[in-house]
Amino acid sequence: KKMFDPDAVSDKQAIRRQCERVKQLALNLIPEAIQVGLHLNVSEVVCGDPTCAPIDTVLQLTWDQGLSKPLGIPMVSAEVTQEDIQEVLLDPSTKLEAWQAGNEHGDLRFGIGQRVQCRIGDDPVTGWGGGTVVALMYREANWPPGVSAPYQIQLDDERLIFAPHDIDQVIRSLVA
Repeated sequence: KKMFDPDAVSDKQAIRRQCERVKQLALNLIPEAIQVGLHLNVSEVVCGDPTCAPIDTVLQLTWDQGLSKPLGIPMVSAEVTQEDIQEVLLDPSTKLEAWQAGNEHGDLRFGIGQRVQCRIGDDPVTGWGGGTVVALMYREANWPPGVSAPYQIQLDDERLIFAPHDIDQVIRSLVA
């Protein structure tokens, strides 16, 4: 039985080099004003979910004031291009200016009393339920400080739920 595998060390070093390359590409794309107080870490993460890529490259953006946001790219770091990074940075759910200011959710799309549909089931077509936004920046007492959900929603069946993210895959305008 081999105790030391020099190939494994070499593989880890190669991954580290590729993650550093991705970090430099990302820093070249992030405006200098947004980089103030920013700590960027890039790593490869194994995804156990069968619906996702086996390995994601994760850009973990953390600002001095404490807000930390991961941005995932569904491929190993050696395959990540500048275009891949640009795509994730330009995604509408990426709100760098708001995150730098400590606002986890940025500008919210819905207001209290607005009718919405929320993802409440696995099926992407039928897994939606109608409801009304009843609270913004919702949080529960047992959540860590600074953690909140953008919305609390009262569903039409009277259940109270929260939307963990302000994205169309989680919450959207009510389709008539």
